[in-house]
Amino acid sequence: MRGGAVAGGSPITVEAGLHALRLGGNAIDAAVAAQLMACVAEPALTGLGGSGIATIRVGGEVLVCDLFSDFPRRGPPLKAMWECPVHFGPTTQMFHSGPGAVAVPGVPGGLWAMHERFGRVPMPLLAAPAAAAARAGVTMLSTHAIVFRVLHKVLSSTPEIAALFCPDGAPLIAGSLYKNADLANTLERFAVEGPEPFYRGDIARALLATLGDEGNLSLDDLAGWRPQLRPALALRYRDATVYMPGPPSQGGVLTLRALRELERAGPLPSPDTAAHVRRLAEAMSAAEQAKESPWPEALFSEGLVTRYVGPGLTTHISTVDAEGDAVAITTSLGETAGVVVKGTGVVLNNLLGEADVNPPDYPRPPGARLMTMCTPTLVDSPQGRFALGTGGSSRIRSALLHGVVHLVDHGRSPAAATAAPRCHMEANELAIELADRPEGAEAALREVFPNLVPFGERALYFGGLHIAARTAEGFAGAGDPRRSGSFGLLSMS
Repeated sequence: MRGGAVAGGSPITVEAGLHALRLGGNAIDAAVAAQLMACVAEPALTGLGGSGIATIRVGGEVLVCDLFSDFPRRGPPLKAMWECPVHFGPTTQMFHSGPGAVAVPGVPGGLWAMHERFGRVPMPLLAAPAAAAARAGVTMLSTHAIVFRVLHKVLSSTPEIAALFCPDGAPLIAGSLYKNADLANTLERFAVEGPEPFYRGDIARALLATLGDEGNLSLDDLAGWRPQLRPALALRYRDATVYMPGPPSQGGVLTLRALRELERAGPLPSPDTAAHVRRLAEAMSAAEQAKESPWPEALFSEGLVTRYVGPGLTTHISTVDAEGDAVAITTSLGETAGVVVKGTGVVLNNLLGEADVNPPDYPRPPGARLMTMCTPTLVDSPQGRFALGTGGSSRIRSALLHGVVHLVDHGRSPAAATAAPRCHMEANELAIELADRPEGAEAALREVFPNLVPFGERALYFGGLHIAARTAEGFAGAGDPRRSGSFGLLSMS
């Protein structure tokens, strides 16, 4: 039986996933193929030099595949990184980049582990479309152009990365062709040789040579990294069950806490009204306070307490298939380190320089997993089975809260749930999309939330919520227009 649905950050990413389904693949094959294409089609958001987390339903079991990075075994203090401000809508945020910010990439090892255990289409067939696209070139979308513009400093910081993203001195714009022949070769090698070269072979040595004395990684860091498979956290919410990852994803714990607060408070008001926003904001605030008061205690036993910041340059893919399997996978390069592994085309992450991943006041133990807000989610409800997730750093938890509420509480379709206006409450500041709100909503909210940050239109700041679903009527889904999202389905046969 074939069929399924794929949602992701670009049409070509989605098409790669659908191609895997046409080959007889399952949701895991579709997610792997789509993620490999995203390394090409969304090159500043994700890549083989990044990390992430996946939540997987296979054979009735819901598991988390943790492909996130470890803290360097050398321990703190880390070598110096350079600061770079990002002007992101009405806010300016600081991140750190350079060779010292690079953490062990988890994408190659994690994708291989997922496919080896659960996939069925040969990896060379899954990787071939991505390799071909990297060699021929991919047209960049408007969202990518925005990312290139805000990250211009880091994407032009070395000759190697400037050649990819700023070939004429200025960032690529919408409609520009992004080519990476070295990455095409690397993808083809990965499909045949697997992740070994990235962690113990010549690519690992090239990575360390590229970082040089400024890097914090060693061959032991690379060789010692492993993907981790564990059960997902589950919460009964209304008449649905919500599955999210636990640590290192604090986003999962915080979002589940917010859902629990909403459950306790009773039915929600009409969606998109000021009263509805107030209830969601109060739940977000309660979840944020939970960082100071562990819930449940074991999930915060590692003692990490931080405020989540950063522009959230992350991407997400959701897949479902005709057999009932599903994958939600969220991956990130951070803001990139401005570094490309010589001869490979692999752009490296700056996850050691992200405050939400590696807060300077709370360094992780040597070799321990870094924390993340990546929160790929699965939902089982009477309306259907949903795979959803988003990029967006601290806004991941608020975007997911909106998604679950619109799907479960209000029975909205994936397209309506994705398009609905959002808000985000953090540190007593309420950021809100005003488009399609009732007249007078802003004034009513200012009375309760004086620190209001209005966005007149839907904004990339609030994440990119991509949803794939299987319902009684068939497959459904949506890609978030805030981040050039796309969706496609393959009918059952």
